[in-house]
Amino acid sequence: MRGVLFDSELESLLRDDLHHLDLTTVYMGVESERGVARLVSRSRGVLAGVEEAADVYEKAGATVGYLLGSGSEVSSGAVVLEAEGRASSLHAAWRVAQALVSYMSGVATYTRLMVEAARRVNPRVVVATTRQTPPGLRRLWLKAVLAGGGVVHRQSLSDEILLFRNHLVFAGGRGLGEVVRSLKARVGYKRVGVEVGSLEEALEAVEAGADYVQFDHVDPATLRSWVSRLRSEFSGVSIGVGGGVDLENVGEYAATGVDVIVTSAPYHAKPLSFTTIMERRP
Repeated sequence: MRGVLFDSELESLLRDDLHHLDLTTVYMGVESERGVARLVSRSRGVLAGVEEAADVYEKAGATVGYLLGSGSEVSSGAVVLEAEGRASSLHAAWRVAQALVSYMSGVATYTRLMVEAARRVNPRVVVATTRQTPPGLRRLWLKAVLAGGGVVHRQSLSDEILLFRNHLVFAGGRGLGEVVRSLKARVGYKRVGVEVGSLEEALEAVEAGADYVQFDHVDPATLRSWVSRLRSEFSGVSIGVGGGVDLENVGEYAATGVDVIVTSAPYHAKPLSFTTIMERRP
């Protein structure tokens, strides 16, 4: 994977931490000393954000000679990145670089665990994350999801048509089926998806031509029977579920036979632990 941050964003991250100058390095008089910085994992997990960390070091004036790519599995003590340069460059970059890898690897690791738990009971199910990322961090968090083996449900509102209850508020009294038929007549080749809260809503949506229905906050036992009913009548429809799905219950939801499990849980994952160790070079 390549880094997803633009030069201006890298500069902003560095400026946020460095501000005016690194007082400690300046007053020690060691700015020009040469050294190497190694980013080391303190725990087991799945890497993400290493390419962005490398870009941060390069932007600060260091040279990255080694890195493990996003998606790699690491254990405690593994060196995941090595950068060489002036002490001023290494100290300007290391905290920002380490934080990026720590947070993004936490998301990637949680995603991998969810995917593995879901596919143990339903090998074809997809774990897809929402667009409910922390503001300003969407590209980074979505990359971390991909590194963990998940997929992106929607990157933005422009990706596809997904009808929610709050859309129907503005439908001028038209029912769900009528709105779905209207959308299908206008959007051409694009799929139409609908979030539903009951079997009746799902049947109405699919009968009107919806390509995808996504159940919201339905317990696994109820969902299993609804999926079975839909499959028996509409074999071609895609079925998803979202709302409250996390690592603890993803296996139960996967066992219902849905095609897609939609979740935001990885975005709240605990960061993976890393440390940065520096060494002077003559």
